[in-house]
Amino acid sequence: MSNQPIIFDVQYTPYRLKKNATEKERAAHAEARAFYDMTGTKNVYRYITTEGKRAGKGANALDYLQKNTGVFNGSGMLSEEEVKKMRERVQENKGNIWHGFISLSEADSPKIDTTEKCIALVKNTFNSFFKDAKFNPDNIDLMCALHLDRPHHLHIHFVFWEKAPRYRGKDGTLQYRSKGRIDKGAIDGMFVRLGLFISERKDRLYKGRAEAIKELRAAANAGRAMTGDEEVKREIIALAKSLPKTGRLAYASKDMEPYRDRVDKIVKMLLDGNYKARRADRRFYEALEERRREIANICGQPLAFPNKNAAMEGRETLSKYHNKIDAGSIKIADEIEADYKRRQGNLVLNLARYIKPEIYERKEGRKYKANDSYMKRRLTISRRKVGAALDQFLRSFGAESENLGRGFRNRLREIEEELEKERKKEKQKQKEGEYKD
Repeated sequence: MSNQPIIFDVQYTPYRLKKNATEKERAAHAEARAFYDMTGTKNVYRYITTEGKRAGKGANALDYLQKNTGVFNGSGMLSEEEVKKMRERVQENKGNIWHGFISLSEADSPKIDTTEKCIALVKNTFNSFFKDAKFNPDNIDLMCALHLDRPHHLHIHFVFWEKAPRYRGKDGTLQYRSKGRIDKGAIDGMFVRLGLFISERKDRLYKGRAEAIKELRAAANAGRAMTGDEEVKREIIALAKSLPKTGRLAYASKDMEPYRDRVDKIVKMLLDGNYKARRADRRFYEALEERRREIANICGQPLAFPNKNAAMEGRETLSKYHNKIDAGSIKIADEIEADYKRRQGNLVLNLARYIKPEIYERKEGRKYKANDSYMKRRLTISRRKVGAALDQFLRSFGAESENLGRGFRNRLREIEEELEKERKKEKQKQKEGEYKD
């Protein structure tokens, strides 16, 4: 057994072999296909659900599945009805079937010694792996099982296939994906995500982010922004006036591309003017840099530490990997940083969006009298409404800050789930051609 902390292995069995395959190869393939599409007496389902493979000697026990490890995926334990439907789909499948295992070292095996831990690992890693491998995660059946027969090297077996044909063939009919080989980049990304998941220090980054966002909320509160620093006040009002009346006023949206530099400038001004927010922001980036070093370590690259003490501490706690992966191709840390900046930017845009409808502006081309009572009245009402809107905004900040602090002290899966949701929303908006005001 390798002394690597993690082994990730994935292979595939095609629906049929090439025409020049030998009889021996065809016989071996037929046996393998029957094993993985579960039509054979000996099949992958019976293998991964054999109690003896999971917890000592014993026979296949379907009733045991609901009581112990059983079969699962990222959504949780699979019921007998779900398994039945999945087996029906794979037996109708005329495409590739992918299969493999994830094995952890003796030191890390306790991190997957229960079904709940395994489900969390699968939930955190497989959807990103499917996307990197150019699969549609919504069109994938995934079945996993934990094997406990090797206590010092616990391992998860997995098998997955496409639920339905989605690719248009030359004859116009829908077909399954013909490519079986998965690109090295997707495999490398999966390996790194698995390494980050089992990391002992994975929570520090998200605790740091939660603290940084919380302090920025305090620094960006409407009372300070609108009655304190006059320069911040002018920048936020100017931004609010210039924002479009239609479209998505969200930092990551395409509509906000022309405004992101201005939003980033306001965020920096808020950080510069608030020590607690600036300190929290610095801690987040220190934790992010630690995560980048950890990714480099998983990729088998030499580590760079800011000082000798950090180097000693880091070398003591980091697992020993021997891979040769291009760390530049792993975008996990970049995605986390981008999401952090998105959250910071949305704080400013939310404030600007609240006050925009209530800002009274003179109409272009219209001449106003020196003592226009109507204009004065409108300006007074505008100031009052802006103040009321800001008060309401302030009242909601406390609860939102607490929720954010609680909601993002967990693992990498939470940020990745949100990134996935944002991608889906953006994709859906692009398809429909509709935008929220």
